[in-house]
Amino acid sequence: MRKLYVVLLIILLTPITVYAWNDCPYGLLNDPFPGQCPRYVDTNQDEICDHSQSPSSGSINNSATDEQKKQNRGNGKNESNNSSSDIQNANHIPKENYNLILVATTTTIIYLITYLLYLERRLKRRNLYRIWNYTLITSFLITGATGLIMAIFINYGIQSSWNLTIDFWHAEFAIIMAVSTLYHFHLYWKQLKKVFTG
Repeated sequence: MRKLYVVLLIILLTPITVYAWNDCPYGLLNDPFPGQCPRYVDTNQDEICDHSQSPSSGSINNSATDEQKKQNRGNGKNESNNSSSDIQNANHIPKENYNLILVATTTTIIYLITYLLYLERRLKRRNLYRIWNYTLITSFLITGATGLIMAIFINYGIQSSWNLTIDFWHAEFAIIMAVSTLYHFHLYWKQLKKVFTG
């Protein structure tokens, strides 16, 4: 019966991971030039990162910038001055969007799959515990290291293109750490119960 519940949970959670994914790994919307992350790509030359805009808006913006360039050539305006003013007039940079649902759900599905393999006796108990111990330790170390780097950057006022990247991965691994801590409690429930009951 326990196996059936685990399988049903996996089936129910899988669509969430499919619909939670966004093309921009940082969840930015219409990220203006020069871009807030190292993955900035602008193939249609509309000065907005292709990963942060929908294909329809990208084609609209591209046609609009093409018309502006034609007008500027006809009026004799300098395109570089216009592009710098476009950058200044661009929408404010949106707040970061972390993949909370996607990361938490994916971690849960992976845990359920490993737990199901354990219930089916295809994965040894020792290996199941080892997988989730390593997951918890790794996510803890990365969260701690990126948090320390962020603290140094903030404390000394260091501004670089890596600030957003470090902040993003700090949050993502913190989500993995929090979720895998819950599953760590599930695996060590008997030992944990003894701590509170004496």
